[in-house]
Amino acid sequence: MTPNQIREAAEFLMAARAARRREPNLPEALRPKTEAEATAIGGYIMAANTKPIVGWKIGATADAAQKAMGLAGPFVGCLTADMIDGNDVTYKHADLMGPIVESEYAFRMNADLPPKAEAYTRAEVEAAVGSLIIGFEIPERRLADDHTLGAYGSLSDHGGTGRYVIGAEFTDWQDKDCANIEVVLTYSGVEKGRGKGAAMMGHPLEALTWFANYLSARGLTLEAGQFVTTGSATGVLPCPEPCVAIADFGPLGQVKATFA
Repeated sequence: MTPNQIREAAEFLMAARAARRREPNLPEALRPKTEAEATAIGGYIMAANTKPIVGWKIGATADAAQKAMGLAGPFVGCLTADMIDGNDVTYKHADLMGPIVESEYAFRMNADLPPKAEAYTRAEVEAAVGSLIIGFEIPERRLADDHTLGAYGSLSDHGGTGRYVIGAEFTDWQDKDCANIEVVLTYSGVEKGRGKGAAMMGHPLEALTWFANYLSARGLTLEAGQFVTTGSATGVLPCPEPCVAIADFGPLGQVKATFA
């Protein structure tokens, strides 16, 4: 794709996002054919953001997700304040754009991690963490369910960023076993998925370390106060109709969102 095609594809998706509409597909001339092209489209959308970034998402941190999507590695997106909601939020299902529910651990930073020549170690990243969050990422989709781009559609659409629900937040996070606690997601009482934080590169902190180095390599700072959500413990599950979604994080509590 040419730079103009990347820009035009990004602007097409940005217009759909602004209008709150889903498009059948990207126009044929603007469809990415490689992971790099799709990433460039999503990167253009992120670069065009003018709102303060309060959080970041990492998608496809689990090996199984990368294999299912045919991707070489994770992808990222930024979150702004207007995307964030509190626990037990209610949405009008019809107002959302193909919502998906993902049960996720996130970390809020207590110190900046600026760019540096050497890679950050997990210990360095861990020392900069201020709290652990349990939450829902609720991606939305600007392209129809039957578009022809596969995973490239998500990458082009800025990782499908939509809403994020912050549940409990723990400042005494170091003793919380976010790798091995089993997380169970239900829709109106029916189990839809279960899993553990260990799916995120072995531990959610490993995913956070990967992300800190991803930003550093691009000359960007992971800032104090921002949070990073590290990938779904319970799978990537579309929410096709109204329901009550609850993720049970065991001793850490529950996250709830009602889609009315």
